[in-house]
Amino acid sequence: MRSKKLEALSRVKVNLYLHILGKRADGQHNLDSLVAFPEIGDEILVSPSNCISLKITGKLKNELNNKENLILKATKLLKNKKMGANIHLKKNTPISAGLGGGSSNAAVTLKLLAKLWNVPLPTINELVLLGADIPVCMDWRLQRMQGIGEKNSFVVPPECLWIVLLNNGEKVPTKSVFQAISQDDFSDVINIPRLNNKSTLIKFLKSTGNDLEKAAIKMYPFIKILIDSFNTTSGCLISRMTGSGSTCFGLYENKVEAETAKKILLNKFPNAWIKVAKVFS
Repeated sequence: MRSKKLEALSRVKVNLYLHILGKRADGQHNLDSLVAFPEIGDEILVSPSNCISLKITGKLKNELNNKENLILKATKLLKNKKMGANIHLKKNTPISAGLGGGSSNAAVTLKLLAKLWNVPLPTINELVLLGADIPVCMDWRLQRMQGIGEKNSFVVPPECLWIVLLNNGEKVPTKSVFQAISQDDFSDVINIPRLNNKSTLIKFLKSTGNDLEKAAIKMYPFIKILIDSFNTTSGCLISRMTGSGSTCFGLYENKVEAETAKKILLNKFPNAWIKVAKVFS
């Protein structure tokens, strides 16, 4: 195994809903979110080496810090018996975009290195201390994320839907959005019904929301423009912001509607990052 190069897609994280249940004494927030991982993301390759090194390529490489990258912090959680690895991140997704990119990158790197070095993965408690989104990013199945990110449970998805992701290039600092929310923005605990079909899922999602959206829109009004733009496309079942922004998404029943929406949105936002994929795959 040590002579083998390993690679994997580091999928984006999409919060189909995101509720804030309250603020803890330590300043962190208790979350409740239904998280999906469409097949869109960065590429990560690892290969054996005498030391640990990180190379970042792609259009956004200059916006990332190799030395302070979450990937390198994550490697320190593995008991690697002084083994090394060359890690190559091909950055294809927007940064500070509510897509959990850094957390997904760290999670995928950990899984690849654990396989390369034949060592166990870190515990959930170790992962959540590194980043709230990292535990949920360890598995691409539909999950409900709770607590500060340490409580995750699998949810049986309905049949396939299609998602369009739209980011117009603006960066939204997660910390600033969380600092801007008030107790009035918090939600109560809800029950997730059996998601037997698409209509059940959409009906349920319409009863939820993203509790960070109000604060994010107040600070970055363009987010509402993106959401409203989705709602003008034919077949859009629901549209909202994911994470703390700035990426927004629309759900569609089939690929034709999703691809048509992409064309319309790309015409309106010609420099935007826009991707189409199945939601549950």
